[in-house]
Amino acid sequence: MSHTLFCVLPLFLLNTLLYCEHTRDAELTLTPNSSYLFNGEFVTFICDMREGLDTDWQYRINRNGQHIFSFNTNNAHSLQLTPDLSGDYQCIGHHKSSTEFNKQSNNVTLSVSAHRPRPTLRADRTAIPVGGAVTLICSVEGSTGWKYEWFRRTSDSDEEMVLADGKGMENLISVAQAGIYWCRGRRGNPVFFTEQSDVSRIEITLPNRISVTLQHNWTQIFSGEAFAVICQMEGGGDTEWEYEWRTTSPNTPPEHSEYRISHASVSHSGQYWCKGRNDLYSSTNWSVALPLRVSPNKPRPTVRANRQTIPVDGDETLICSVEDPAEWKYYWFRRASVFSESQLIRDGEPNSDISISQGGIYSCKGGRGNPVFFTEDSDVVTIEKRVSDKAVVSLQPNWPLIFGGEMITVRCDIHRYSELEYFKMDYIDLELEYENAEWEYENTEWEYEWSSPNSDTVPTSDEYRIRSATVSNSGNYRCMGKLRQDLYSSTEWSDVITLTVSSNRPKANLSADNRAFSVGGSVTLTCFVNPSTPGWEYFWYRGEKTSEPLTSQLSAGPIRVSEEGVYRCRGGRGEPVYYTEYSDPITIYTIVTNKAVLTLQPNWSEIYSGETITLQCEIQGGYTEWEYEWTTTSSHQPQNVNEYLITSASLSDSENYWCKGRMRGAQQNSTRWSNSLKLTVSDTPEPVLTVSPSWLSAGASVTLKCEVEHPSAGWRFYWYKTVPDPSDNSYSYELLPGSSSGTKQDSYIVHGQTHTAGYVCRAGRGDPVYYTDYSQPKFVWSADFHSLASLTVSPDRAQHFTSDSVSLSCEGNSTEWRVKRLSPDDRYLSDCTTWGTMNETTCNMDGWQSDAVYWCESGSGKFSNAVNITTGFVILVSPVHPVTEGDYVTLGCNLGTEKLLSNVTFYKNNKLIRNNYSAESDEGFYRCEYSGVVSPESWMSVKSFNSPIPVSLIIGLVVGILLIVPLPLLLLCWYRKSKDTCCHRLIRCQGTNQSSATIHTVNQDENQQQVYSSLLHGDVCVYETISGAGNTGSGEQSDEYRHVTSQIQLKGLGKMGMRDDSAESSDYSNINPDSTGS
Repeated sequence: MSHTLFCVLPLFLLNTLLYCEHTRDAELTLTPNSSYLFNGEFVTFICDMREGLDTDWQYRINRNGQHIFSFNTNNAHSLQLTPDLSGDYQCIGHHKSSTEFNKQSNNVTLSVSAHRPRPTLRADRTAIPVGGAVTLICSVEGSTGWKYEWFRRTSDSDEEMVLADGKGMENLISVAQAGIYWCRGRRGNPVFFTEQSDVSRIEITLPNRISVTLQHNWTQIFSGEAFAVICQMEGGGDTEWEYEWRTTSPNTPPEHSEYRISHASVSHSGQYWCKGRNDLYSSTNWSVALPLRVSPNKPRPTVRANRQTIPVDGDETLICSVEDPAEWKYYWFRRASVFSESQLIRDGEPNSDISISQGGIYSCKGGRGNPVFFTEDSDVVTIEKRVSDKAVVSLQPNWPLIFGGEMITVRCDIHRYSELEYFKMDYIDLELEYENAEWEYENTEWEYEWSSPNSDTVPTSDEYRIRSATVSNSGNYRCMGKLRQDLYSSTEWSDVITLTVSSNRPKANLSADNRAFSVGGSVTLTCFVNPSTPGWEYFWYRGEKTSEPLTSQLSAGPIRVSEEGVYRCRGGRGEPVYYTEYSDPITIYTIVTNKAVLTLQPNWSEIYSGETITLQCEIQGGYTEWEYEWTTTSSHQPQNVNEYLITSASLSDSENYWCKGRMRGAQQNSTRWSNSLKLTVSDTPEPVLTVSPSWLSAGASVTLKCEVEHPSAGWRFYWYKTVPDPSDNSYSYELLPGSSSGTKQDSYIVHGQTHTAGYVCRAGRGDPVYYTDYSQPKFVWSADFHSLASLTVSPDRAQHFTSDSVSLSCEGNSTEWRVKRLSPDDRYLSDCTTWGTMNETTCNMDGWQSDAVYWCESGSGKFSNAVNITTGFVILVSPVHPVTEGDYVTLGCNLGTEKLLSNVTFYKNNKLIRNNYSAESDEGFYRCEYSGVVSPESWMSVKSFNSPIPVSLIIGLVVGILLIVPLPLLLLCWYRKSKDTCCHRLIRCQGTNQSSATIHTVNQDENQQQVYSSLLHGDVCVYETISGAGNTGSGEQSDEYRHVTSQIQLKGLGKMGMRDDSAESSDYSNINPDSTGS
């Protein structure tokens, strides 16, 4: 119920509002019907109550909610507007029969402008084309309801002519007469007029063609030139025309047909138009624009010459060109020198080129117009005239190489030949025939021009003198001569001569054919300068540098001396004399009969970096007071003592050594130089350690051998055992017993080694001891388990296919492990982190990495057993770890790609294993072969077993087993009958001391693999078991590959407690798994 009342209540309120109070179905309209009106305009308010008669109502007009006036005779009321009457208007009607019945109209917004409006007059064109008309449009912007009046007048009459009275609504008219037009708008009653519009001048276009031309046919005007722009009329007849100009330049154009500019400037640049007029309302169209560009600068012509040198008896053509070549005349000028005035040689001719035969400085300029406008002067061009004389440059003195500090003169000679063919001779011919040539000298004065590397100091004379040469003077030199009275008449450039100046003062080199001579003999000394150049003479000195030269010995070649002493020399040449550096001194001695002998202590054929050695100089003979002198193949000179101690040899000590003795009381008497001792120092050697055997056998000893490159050179050998340190992936070394002072022998035997171990060695010699580097670690591997560190392989075999994933696990008393490997191809050891993934104690390999020996190393420094793991296409399945004497071992041969195996044979140490084959030990390298494909070899280790149990007890247990075992075997065979064919055969095997029966059974293992086993116990009994391959229901072999095994009973090494035979033997058998047997 409450919900219904809630819905009805709004309807009731709405009805009360409409009928009990004001309703809004009345309408207020304005005439003119525009919301934008103007001051002075009349507006009529019309109230339509839409009910009853207009006289039934009383009307009230509100503005902005305030009452402004009322009326009741009819529903319309007119009001003249003022600007203050703008606002929102509403009409309210009161019904005369009921004071409570009122109606309200809509609101009407009225805007009153304070200004009378001015209409806009637009023309679609300003000129009436020939035979056409112009459309004029009049409009009042922003308001409607206007009618328009049109007016026209001409220059002949100032009277206005009414074209339209405004009674129509047209706001546009089409006119074909020239004149001045305007309009105005009107609306309302009484009529309200707008202001008059702006006037529009309408002209009639005349058909005459008009154009703008330039007085001169110039494409470019330059600042300062005089020119005229002309307006030309076609078909003007006798009509007197007036002209109008229009231009984009800021200058005011004239009103006649010629626009003359007496002094052009950049401001005259622009577009120019003109048109003709024969009255105020008749004119031609505007001409096409004439573009005019005035350049701000005078043009500067350029002078071109094909060459700047006039050959002998020749001429040259010069060309003067201006940027705009139109109507120029050319003026040519010449100067005889840079100091003379220019002379006009051609005056204003239209030809731009000129032919000349004289040298000089030439320029030109252009001129055009009236008055003449001149260009700038062109840049000058220098033209030289070649004369027939020849310039020749030479060096004095003529040395090919000059040294820094020497004085040299470069000379330029100018000659005239009586025969022109002489010009064809090269400089060498000129030099050789200088004396025979017929020269004609003239009393001609020349000035000289030089081309040289150093242009800042070039003279004008015929000599270019360099008083102290430097490297900067090196380069090419040439010269030419210029007639003094006509500097632009010159010779050709001379040929180039090259001057080479060395930066360093040369040093003289002194050599002697011998450094010592016998009494009465002499020595030849030779002094020379390198590089060898001519002109040197040599000055000789004996004693100190400050001594006077041996003037009697001044020479250009070798000299002979017969006196002992220290000799030097130096070279000199030129005037003033230029000296070389002094040579190194050479000491000349008188030879004594004693002999110097140089020896090495210790006398080792090879010396290594860091060793201590002594070179000893011994003088053989009776005299004992000696001073010593040493020399080497390098600049290093040992001290003048009889022993040269090298405490730490280095590679730089490798050279030849000599020594000699000088008598202490007679300094000039010395022995000859000793024999040459060649010392060779090598880098620190690294010995090579070998271990034999590499795999431990029970009770075998290990032999270590350490080899150095020169084993007999005083070496002692030091032996170490490696201790693993997994924390930093390294080893520490422990000296083996008895090697603290080194051993003289290069081998060392380790007894009783039972587990994997690593060894290194190094050698030492001398006092103090010089040690080589440590050798690379070498290992002896044991396959036997170690209680403190052991390695297990999964799958548990020594050979794998390359696709196998293999895990190597470390076990023992340590929490820190690393797995190491050493392959035949590896020079250095590597650990699991480089070729596998180490997870705490296990190294995992996805896919086989490398054939190698693998082992574990613990954080406590222990080695595990080692496993030699290999891969192959055919693999041998054998025990990974050592087996005990007397145990049964099964050898298998696997092929991963074939489903049938045949012709399988087994080998030990490359020997075929046959039935009843006996050997001293079953330990060794085993492999198998299938159809010519051989598996890798794997080492099988056998450890001895010394049983503490009495032999009688063992015999009793064996007999008991022999009695008990057949019963379950018979039951098993009976059980298998329901699945497979089981065949039995009985073979009797006779031994030497007893007899027994051999039981043959056919068996099938869990993997359904064909197995051959042979149990050999001594020489007594043989148990043979053949198991047929299990078949699927279809008769096919179910395994992916077939497996052949051979079982052997391992024989001891003479240590078994069960037997006391002196000779051990093992029996091996092979069987084709596809044969049925009998």
